[in-house]
Amino acid sequence: MKKNNRKTSSIRSWVTLMVAGGVPLYAASAYAAPVAGQTRGASDVLQSQQSQPNNVISNIYTQKNHSLAAINTAEQKIWAAINRNHLRTAQALIQRTTTQYPGWQPQATMGFVLLEKTIWAEIRVGQGGLARMHMQQLQTRYGQGALADKTHVSLVSMRNVLEENRLWQLLGEGHLQALQSAIQQIQSEDPSYQPPQKMLAMMHQGLAGRAVGTLERQKAWPQIVALHAQTPSVFTLAYAGNRQAWAEALAATGHPHQATLVYISLLQHSQHAAQAQGILNQAANRLPPQEMQVLYTRAQAQFPNARQTLEKQHLQYVLMMAARAHSAHQNAEAAALVAPESEAINQLHRASDARLMGAILGAHHQSHAALQWWVKAAQWSGKAADWQTVGNLAMADNDVPVAREAMAHLPAGTPASEHFRRHNAIMAALRDYKNRDYKGTLQHLHAAQQFGPLSPGMETIKAWSLVHTKDYAAASALFTTLYRQDPSSGNAVGVLIADQQTHNLAHTYQLAATTKGPLASHLPMTTMRDHRADINTIPWRFMPPDQVVPPLARASYLALGGSWEERGGNNSGMTQMTEYLPSLQAQWGINWHMAAFAQLSSPDLYGAQPTSGQLPAFINAASSATGNATGHVWQTPQFLLGVDNREPHQHWRAALGWTSPSGIGGGTVQGLLRYTFIPSHSGSNWSVHLLRNSVRQTLLSYNGVQEHIHATANNGQSLNIPYTWGAAMRNQVGASGYLSGGKHGWSYIGTLHLNAITGQNIQTNYGASTYLAVMHPVYTGPGWWVTVGPSLYAETYARNASFTSPGYGGYFSPQMMAQPSLSASASHWWQGGGINMSAAIGYQWLHQGGGPYLGFSPLRHQITPQLSAQGLSLSPYAASSGSNIAGSVNVVLTQRISTHWYLDAGASYQANPAFQQAQAGLDIRYVFGENHARTFIPAQYVAGMGRYE
Repeated sequence: MKKNNRKTSSIRSWVTLMVAGGVPLYAASAYAAPVAGQTRGASDVLQSQQSQPNNVISNIYTQKNHSLAAINTAEQKIWAAINRNHLRTAQALIQRTTTQYPGWQPQATMGFVLLEKTIWAEIRVGQGGLARMHMQQLQTRYGQGALADKTHVSLVSMRNVLEENRLWQLLGEGHLQALQSAIQQIQSEDPSYQPPQKMLAMMHQGLAGRAVGTLERQKAWPQIVALHAQTPSVFTLAYAGNRQAWAEALAATGHPHQATLVYISLLQHSQHAAQAQGILNQAANRLPPQEMQVLYTRAQAQFPNARQTLEKQHLQYVLMMAARAHSAHQNAEAAALVAPESEAINQLHRASDARLMGAILGAHHQSHAALQWWVKAAQWSGKAADWQTVGNLAMADNDVPVAREAMAHLPAGTPASEHFRRHNAIMAALRDYKNRDYKGTLQHLHAAQQFGPLSPGMETIKAWSLVHTKDYAAASALFTTLYRQDPSSGNAVGVLIADQQTHNLAHTYQLAATTKGPLASHLPMTTMRDHRADINTIPWRFMPPDQVVPPLARASYLALGGSWEERGGNNSGMTQMTEYLPSLQAQWGINWHMAAFAQLSSPDLYGAQPTSGQLPAFINAASSATGNATGHVWQTPQFLLGVDNREPHQHWRAALGWTSPSGIGGGTVQGLLRYTFIPSHSGSNWSVHLLRNSVRQTLLSYNGVQEHIHATANNGQSLNIPYTWGAAMRNQVGASGYLSGGKHGWSYIGTLHLNAITGQNIQTNYGASTYLAVMHPVYTGPGWWVTVGPSLYAETYARNASFTSPGYGGYFSPQMMAQPSLSASASHWWQGGGINMSAAIGYQWLHQGGGPYLGFSPLRHQITPQLSAQGLSLSPYAASSGSNIAGSVNVVLTQRISTHWYLDAGASYQANPAFQQAQAGLDIRYVFGENHARTFIPAQYVAGMGRYE
């Protein structure tokens, strides 16, 4: 029993070994399952395996004379052949063992190692295609399962070796760009891959060597210098072309001394003088003269037989550099270069060299030496043009003998002879101009123009002579032509001065805007562009150095003052109101025509109590009524901010602020927007405006009231009427026109204002007013202006709201009012001050319609049931009419009391059948800056919101 158990165990172990290690991995799972669960005896095992036709055990144990030892021996032989790298022998042994033992398969490890060694052998002998095919087989067979990691590692190594062989091949064939791309591709797939350092070094050297020529053609000199720092091996004397490019790059990047050392090494490596000349020619394009002197000295010492040739080459280099310096107006450097070579140049007898010497020395203010070289140029060339130049220079240098020699070489009566006559006239003009004889200058220049046009320089002298002779229009035209040809600062100043004198700066601006040049820098271009129509009327100033500047900014000031106003009713039903108004205002000048202003005020109001005629009465019932209205209110501060713009042809003003009645709370916006167009210099204008401000007539209309009226009828019935109304605001659109008749003709004035009155518990009341007048000057003199003429004022509203009753607001709003008058106005001004007085006397007719006591419909609907329940109803106000003499007088004064301080005062009084009103005000004003133009600030500036100067 024990024996059988041992046998069964041995068989089980062998089967497990075969399944785990002797068969390919793809078959292992198929065999392992039944064997792993085997628990029966050997006979059972055999029987079990025999029942499966393809079972390994069945295949082996159905044969005779075969044992496990024989199989082990065969496998050992295969492994031995594999380990000795006898791969064909191992393959043959595998085939034989497979045939000898049907069903036997080599272990997965055995097949893996054999295939791996086969691929490496193919790689070694250069059979890349076959190796890649077997690598695919290796991936297919062993890429999954227990040997997957080893397969991956082997395949990566094989691919790297194959790729590296390909890289060496690319390097050997000179495909450097392809080699670099291949390396980058491999590293993108395997970041850890590093090609051999030798391969990298050879590749970089080859690429660098090829890059030099490309960079040289592109003149990328900094890149060549950087390439040398990275790969100096391609710039050795073995690569003479690259080294020469490196020398040129050093010179071009500001390292001439280092470049000279490199050129010296190239010269030393030269085999003959012609080669050295080529190197010197290249260096001459880059190196400065002092460095080239070193190279020429070295070359002459190295090739003494070519000394004369090298000296001529050096002379041509010097002349070339001198010509460049002369073209760049560096004539001192050019003269210093050619001075040591004068004798050598003289020996060559070349007219072109003599012309260059003459041009350089002439530009370097060595006129006598220059003239000598021009004479040589003319003698060596024999050309009339050279002799003509000699004659011009000789005349300019007052060298009469040379001038005669030049004229002797020019045929008489030729254009060249006329040129000399013209030249004589020009020289005479220059002498007169130097002596400030500007008329003589113009005469000589006119004579010179008979032989041909003047040069730009002589045209400039002519233009300035026109300025000096005060022919500004001709000077402006000539300077304009010169500036368009040559926009220089001198020509710009000439245009400026001529146009300033003729008051035609519009032409100057147009020229500056259309022709680029320095003329714009002499003008305030932005200001001019914004006021094209007014350029010639703006008070420009002309200040050194030849600059047109805009006028000073409008005056900035700060003013503190106050006003008093009293307004009372005659028969209009309005109660009396008194107002004290302290105020702080300021103006900031932005530029010559624009200013910003601000105003802060807080009214102190006193209003009389309602009278019996202003309290309610009941129909068909005797009654008595008492009212309790606030008689004194100090309003919370109100403010106004705005901008005022005054230009020759237009004025506009915009203001916005806040007014905050304290009696009934809340607040509202106040503001003004006005535009005035001035079409002519006479002062005629027309204007339109939008206005929103407080109605300033009674305490009710201005401040608003929140109180009760207690009324008692004789029958004992009583009525309490609570009310909140008032704080009326005028919303106005207006237009006006003024046609000036000047100092002697009639002037015409016309205005039209359309109003909409709004407020708390006030039904919107629409109205209109107009003022028409014609005025004639009766006296005009130094500091005086007096005018007299008839006028007409008319006013109308949709309803009468002058009642001091709930729902109206107590402001004067007649249904018809007309007042023809005779008006007079007188203005007088003096240094630092001025006064304006106006008066009107006429006759006024007015009619006021009747209306209910409760004018606001919602309030009337609210109180009517209470009245009806007591059998009461309120009596309406009756219509009224009136007429009488009416008149007004106004006085406004301003006086300068010190450098910056001004005092302003004003008063007015008016009386008519409906009401009378008196006003007075005073302020003290501090004006900043130096532009103290005369400025009126009327005392009633608060009433005329934003309308003061």
